Amino acid sequence: MGEVTSRQIIVRPTTPWSLRIAAWAWGAAGFVFALAPLLATLLLWLQYRSLRKNAYRVTDLITLIAPDDTVDLAPYIDAFERAEVWLMNTAGWMLVLVLALYLIAAASMLAAYLVIAKYTLHGSRTARAFGTVLSVLSGAIVFAVWQAFAAISWLPIDALWANHLGLVVIALHALGVALVWLPASNSYARSLDSKRISTHFDVAH
Repeated sequence: MGEVTSRQIIVRPTTPWSLRIAAWAWGAAGFVFALAPLLATLLLWLQYRSLRKNAYRVTDLITLIAPDDTVDLAPYIDAFERAEVWLMNTAGWMLVLVLALYLIAAASMLAAYLVIAKYTLHGSRTARAFGTVLSVLSGAIVFAVWQAFAAISWLPIDALWANHLGLVVIALHALGVALVWLPASNSYARSLDSKRISTHFDVAH
């Protein structure tokens, strides 16, 4: 009977909702963060195409309303088109190399996030600590990218379609950090620690 009782003691408590949501939030954050450079590039390219397509239409409208305030956009658009041709002709192979390196880095990053999310769901203190540090670093990276876009973009930063990706990444990370350190999450982690101590004690005796 003693052996059966010892095994019955090892009962895993129910994972709190806070850790469940936090694990999903960090997993989703890893997915979005890993794909963010590719998605941001795609959104910027689509937005650039849209702006270029409508540039002459807007210029004609401004000419009708305020002819003195009209800006000739043709030279700017021609410069963009020449830059596109030069980039594809001289750096096409480098773009393939960069894409390959990015895919490797994205896969590694996503794997790290999924591992952290998995062990966060199991109440690991180490996973919660690593996830929190990773969330802070990711938020800092997104902020730095925002500042870079704000410095080089001729559009307001909040007008960029890709800007919303950064908001999603920050929100998911922040949600995960807030939930993994709630009292329910801490209580769950402590209960798991006590179970492990009890298990080691029973095995030793």
